[in-house]
Amino acid sequence: MKQIKKILMICLLISGGSLMAQQIQLGEFKPKDTSFGLGKLKGKAKKVYIAAFNVNYQVYNEKQDFKQGGSTLGGGFKGDALAEISVGLDGLTNQDVQKITDKLYADYVAQLKSKGLTIVTVDEAAKTSVYADFEKLKGGEISLAQLPGTLSSAPSGYEYFVKKVDKSGKAKSGGFLGTTASLYPKLSSELDDAIIAEVNMYVLFIESANAFKGNGANIKVQTNLRISGPEAIEMTSDNKVKFKGQNEYFMASSGVNFYHGKMGMGATTTYSGSLSKSLEINGVIEDTKLQSFANRSYGTANQTVYGTFFTAQNKSAKNSKIVEVDGAKYYEGVYMAAKKFMDHHTQEFLKGF
Repeated sequence: MKQIKKILMICLLISGGSLMAQQIQLGEFKPKDTSFGLGKLKGKAKKVYIAAFNVNYQVYNEKQDFKQGGSTLGGGFKGDALAEISVGLDGLTNQDVQKITDKLYADYVAQLKSKGLTIVTVDEAAKTSVYADFEKLKGGEISLAQLPGTLSSAPSGYEYFVKKVDKSGKAKSGGFLGTTASLYPKLSSELDDAIIAEVNMYVLFIESANAFKGNGANIKVQTNLRISGPEAIEMTSDNKVKFKGQNEYFMASSGVNFYHGKMGMGATTTYSGSLSKSLEINGVIEDTKLQSFANRSYGTANQTVYGTFFTAQNKSAKNSKIVEVDGAKYYEGVYMAAKKFMDHHTQEFLKGF
C-alpha cells in the first residue's frame, strides 16, 4: 500500500511539474514613455475622447529570399536561387480575438472613468471641423485589409473616424502625412479641451532568425508570441510589378498615447507610451523554427549547333508550416500581456489627476 502511495505521489509530482512547465509567463517588461506638460494637466481636463483603439493579431507570415545568378570569374556560370517560407496559426477564430479587444477596451474605459473623466461620444466628435469630411466606422468586425497577415479589430459597439476606406477595405487614418497626432491639438480644442486618447497594439507571433546566406537564398524564422515594441512586419510583396524575393515592411510598434490642449500647431500636453523591448508571451504556442534554403548551382556554357546551353540550373525551395494554438490559452496569454502594457501607460498618464 505504501509503495502504491509512493508511486502515486511521484506521478502527481511529475504531472504537477508538467503543468508548471505549461504555465503562461510573460517575458521582461520594459516600458518606455516620452511626455510633455503633464504637470499642467491637473484640474484642467474633465473629458476624454478615445479617437482610436485598435488591436492587430498576426496569424500568417510569408517571406522570400532571392540570389541572382550569372557569370563567374573564370568563365563559369551560376544559376538563380529562390527560397520561400510561410507560417500560419490555426485554431483561432474571429470571435477569439474580438473577445480580447472588447475586454481590453472595457478595462481601459473603466480606468479613465475611475479618475472622474467623462467619455466624449462619437456624436459630439462628429460636430467638429476636424472630422467634417471623415467616415464613421463601427467596431466589432475583423478586418484583413489593414496589415498583411493580421486580423485587425476595434471594440464591439465602439465607433470612430477614418479619412477614407480604399477599394481593398483598408482604412486611411488621415492627418499630416498619415499621422493622426497632427489632428489632435485642434480636436482637443474643439471638444472643450478634452484629452484625446489612442491605443494601438500589435500581437506578433513570428520573427526572423539569423540565416547565413553563403552561396544561396536562405530564410529562417521562429515563433515568438509577443506584444510588439519597435518592430516592423516583413511580408512578401503583393505588388503586381515586383522583383523576385521582394519583401515589404509595415510598422507595427504598439503605443498608448494621450494629447491635451492646443498651443500653436501642437498640444500643450502629450504622453506617448511604448515598449523599448517587445513583451514576450511564453507557454501559449509551440516553439517552432523553420528554414528554407536554395543553393545556387554552378556550371558552364556549352556551344552547340543549336545554340548555347548552360549546365547551371536555377534552384528554388519552399517550406511552410501550420502552428496549432488553443484559443482559450491564446486569449489568456495575450490579454495578460496587452493589459499589462496598456494599464502601465494609462496609470502613468493618470498619476497627476
